[in-house]
Amino acid sequence: MYQQIRAAIGKMVDSGTHINVAEATEIIAKKLGLSEAMVQFAHIEIRNSVFEPEYKKIPYKQRILFLPHCARNIKNCRAKQTGEGLRCGHCKSCDIDKAVKLAEDLGYMKVFIVPGGSMVKKLLQKYKPKAGIGVCCFNEALMAFDMIKGSGVVPQVVLLLNDGCRDTKINMPLLEERIRLRE
Repeated sequence: MYQQIRAAIGKMVDSGTHINVAEATEIIAKKLGLSEAMVQFAHIEIRNSVFEPEYKKIPYKQRILFLPHCARNIKNCRAKQTGEGLRCGHCKSCDIDKAVKLAEDLGYMKVFIVPGGSMVKKLLQKYKPKAGIGVCCFNEALMAFDMIKGSGVVPQVVLLLNDGCRDTKINMPLLEERIRLRE
């Protein structure tokens, strides 16, 4: 279903459709008979597609990755609390370890494991990246898109596979694709 949504978005964007994101999401949802989770995915993918061409031009060393603390395996997590969120202890018990390693290996400016939007805003102001990827729930994604308007930071978002603020799951195939995006 994810690929069908992305294909429909690509066709809509390519056709030069002049409608807002909410309207475009509604059109796609009706056309494909989407669940609420898939409607949210479509909404975020439309926004991602708008920023993707510019995002691809930005070198890895000028990008930041934000990961949600709720995706960690609390029972086995060895992350340490810092003034800038958690620092992964690389216990390999969740997908955060893989995401941190991939972004760091590619040369991303910084990777943060954060509780939410207020910390993200402070870190964006402090480090001044040109682009950022946020892994989060739908509501956090909407707040993030609004928060960065006019900031000069080019965004990409990867929605969590499940919400709940605890024991969430990262869509790793999609995150890996977004982390590697470039021309």
